[in-house]
Amino acid sequence: MIVAVLGLVRASAATPSFDCDGAKTEVERLICTDDELAALDVKLAKMFASALAKAPADAVTALKASQKAWRQQLLKCGKDGNPHQCIHNAYSSRLSGS
Repeated sequence: MIVAVLGLVRASAATPSFDCDGAKTEVERLICTDDELAALDVKLAKMFASALAKAPADAVTALKASQKAWRQQLLKCGKDGNPHQCIHNAYSSRLSGS
């Protein structure tokens, strides 16, 4: 019975903004298996979508390039000694605008 209840709790846990079936990197797989990191991913995805929607047309390309550069840095967390903390720090830094 406890296992069934835990299964229900897990089903309502946070999932990232991307499809985990297509997760290819260690970082993506870690985000897909960690509720805290998945929640940070969703928060950043919403913030980025909002920023894109509000950005003037001439700023959209720079905003997308900035996000792409950030993601490339994020993926390097897979080689970090503590990838969970590295990913957490990367999201926290991006969300705070620093």
